[in-house]
Amino acid sequence: MVAAERVADALRPWLGTAFVTQQTDIMRRAAMRLNAFSLNREEIARVAQDLDSLLFMSVRNATAGRMTLPMDTGDVIRVRVSDFALMADELLFLLFEDIAAQPDAFEAVRLYSLRSSSLSSLKALYLLFPQRQTPEELATVERVIRTCHPPFRWRQWLNA
Repeated sequence: MVAAERVADALRPWLGTAFVTQQTDIMRRAAMRLNAFSLNREEIARVAQDLDSLLFMSVRNATAGRMTLPMDTGDVIRVRVSDFALMADELLFLLFEDIAAQPDAFEAVRLYSLRSSSLSSLKALYLLFPQRQTPEELATVERVIRTCHPPFRWRQWLNA
């Protein structure tokens, strides 16, 4: 089960503490969407799309279309449309952690990683399913992460 607090923690770097603490309903709705996922019933891509739309519309509505938010650093930033797909992808890792023990989870995450540019799916393969892959496969996953995604998204969890 993905808790709304974990959603808020994942979104805080993107949306700022002020937004995530004031918009608890959005955090709850995102958690509900993640928890509604059924591995045998729907595609991971659909969840990502739903989260992207939910986050975009929520920020748009909360900012009256200005798309600007105060960050914890004191800066005010304009959230770009492309940021929402990255935020949705960050939330997918919470889903992958939640379903990791299910028998078909590895295969579903692996297929999703091949069909999308999801860093969270690669992170899940690297952190949650290392025993299901050869050392060469893990090295390839790490190489793809390092070459295809900006360091700010992986430096805290990828072995240096």
